[in-house]
Amino acid sequence: MKIIEAKITNFRALESVCVQLNQFSVIIGENDVGKTSLLFALEKFFTQKKLSDPKDWYKRQIENPIRMVLIFTELPVDVDLQPFIRADGSMVISGVFAIESPPEYNVILADQAPARISKVLLKKWFSLDSFHFIPVRRDLLVQFSMNKTALLGKLLRAKMNQALKDASASTSIGEIKEILTNAISEPREKMERFLREQLNNNSIELGFDDLEIDPTEGVSFSVRLSDDRVRGIEISNRGAGTQNNLIIALFRLIAESNLDGSFIFAMEEPENSLHPKAQRQLLSIIQEISESTQVLVTTHSPVFIDRSKFENNILLTRTLNGNTVAKIFDQSTLSTIRADLGIKASDALLKGGGNCAILVEGKTEEDGFPVFMEMLGLSEFELGTAIINMGGSDFVRARNIVQLLKGYEIPCVMVLDRDAEKTEDDLMRMMDTTLNNLKHVFRLQEGTIEDYYPTEIIIEVINEDFSPSSPITISEIDESLSGKQNLDQYQKLMHKHDAGSSIEYLKRALGGKGTRLLKEKGLPVHDEIKAILEAVRQVASES
Repeated sequence: MKIIEAKITNFRALESVCVQLNQFSVIIGENDVGKTSLLFALEKFFTQKKLSDPKDWYKRQIENPIRMVLIFTELPVDVDLQPFIRADGSMVISGVFAIESPPEYNVILADQAPARISKVLLKKWFSLDSFHFIPVRRDLLVQFSMNKTALLGKLLRAKMNQALKDASASTSIGEIKEILTNAISEPREKMERFLREQLNNNSIELGFDDLEIDPTEGVSFSVRLSDDRVRGIEISNRGAGTQNNLIIALFRLIAESNLDGSFIFAMEEPENSLHPKAQRQLLSIIQEISESTQVLVTTHSPVFIDRSKFENNILLTRTLNGNTVAKIFDQSTLSTIRADLGIKASDALLKGGGNCAILVEGKTEEDGFPVFMEMLGLSEFELGTAIINMGGSDFVRARNIVQLLKGYEIPCVMVLDRDAEKTEDDLMRMMDTTLNNLKHVFRLQEGTIEDYYPTEIIIEVINEDFSPSSPITISEIDESLSGKQNLDQYQKLMHKHDAGSSIEYLKRALGGKGTRLLKEKGLPVHDEIKAILEAVRQVASES
């Protein structure tokens, strides 16, 4: 079962939005744009309970009903569903919520009046059992329980039911406990193995303890984690990082369980409390799960942008009148995505540049290198690269950044100006020892990155963006200069033509507009820049 379209009206932050969904959908956008509202709306649809809190209504407009229209495909083969399935194999169900009233559900048939769907069918195929939502505030005690909607409960229930079939009427409670303990031993051992791999700690032990059987409450147990430092600590008392690793292990267990796709899985901000490497690991697991089960996630982390299928990413934005709209984007809109998310290219630890970080001296490289990559048919998102502006070539600062990245097992490539020979020498002496994640150090032979922009491009940027009193002409430029001397001459010319004198503003403009002009005019990327980015590609591919 899969949702391919959801239209939500008058719910929380959503006045009216229509979202196209895929087998794996990544929902991104700024804070308060409605990402969480969308997932909560879907949960309310499947919960089938009345809504009584005015805060669930858009701007508390309780006089207007909340409407949800969902289009489903890949429906189970069921004779009771057949009369409601359209010719294209889809089924359209609407849910209408008036405050303090039971919701009304109807099937919308093609060219016919809506038909009421029975409670039996709703409970069977469109209940909370069909939709599993993990909010941003994780309750591990719920997820690691026999609750019918808990992830672990969904996995263990079938095993336990099969085990109990073997029990006779004369089987004692103690014997039943032993049967159940044996039934859950396999998933417990798998999760224990996953945790050892994830945390690189062979001393970890996972215990499903205090198993109890109650005629009214059913089966319950506690989950405890031990290692070489602590023993038998209940998982709810472990840190956020450990708890998220438990979630990852649980996801891995799901991926190995060959789920039949009978429920839809949704998770809010899976990246919480995870460093980029763990985020990428979780993304891989979630993608694996999505092969058999529809998965919806909301995120603030570019790590979770699906780089293999850009159509899986949904960007929620607000129009000028405040309404939320959904956009499906592709590779050509990546710069817009970064702007809408408020992501800086230098944010390696947030952006998912875990395959290779490119360390550069200044703003021109920071803004220009992504465009150079595009010109060469490369994508920083696809490669998992990030560009970090070091703010100069100071050795201590450069070394500290490399060491920080080493802690996250992130390899890096450094690009220095020609005059940074000493920093290059000092770093290269450490590359095989303490800075072994530093794979290459390049020193620009032309001088600075600005020397790799044709003179006519630099002049065009100044004349168009800095409003000189009279245009700067190419005849005023001494093209034999390079490095700092070249930058000094542009600074003097800008001052002479009343275009300001901030070389930093010029660098920023060159990195942004200047590089885009290079691309628009079809000018080639300098061979030296090509070689640097080819090295980046190789490092990223090997990670």
